[in-house]
Amino acid sequence: MNEPIPPGGRDPASTIGRNIEAFLLLELLREPSYGYDLIRRLADYGFRRVPNEPAAVYKLLRALEESGAIASRWDTEGSGPARRYYEITGPGIALLHERAGHLDRLRLRIERFMERYAALAGPAGGVGGVRERAEGDAAVTVRGGR
Repeated sequence: MNEPIPPGGRDPASTIGRNIEAFLLLELLREPSYGYDLIRRLADYGFRRVPNEPAAVYKLLRALEESGAIASRWDTEGSGPARRYYEITGPGIALLHERAGHLDRLRLRIERFMERYAALAGPAGGVGGVRERAEGDAAVTVRGGR
């Protein structure tokens, strides 16, 4: 049976997964690791939702393993419960390169946006080239027209 679509029409696991996939692959390139440690490392990047939604990370790890981008093995040595260690594969490294290229293009777009935003709205979001909305105005007029 299909699960209901959450408000906003997005599966939070897939949204988080899309955003963290490159970071997860990068951490696995650094060294093989297990789920809980990867969740902690992703939180260090500033992904605040990850520690509260670990199932999304494990779902992504399963999908990456099914696609051949990562492989896993159980470590039963030592004290405590067995841990499933994940490591990046050759196809995973290729996927990481692809995702890094996407993030670089996104970074360039964000930089262009921030430059234009600062020019129009001022560096602190104040009034730069934007006329403040007057009482009753339906829209904000932007100097330069773009």
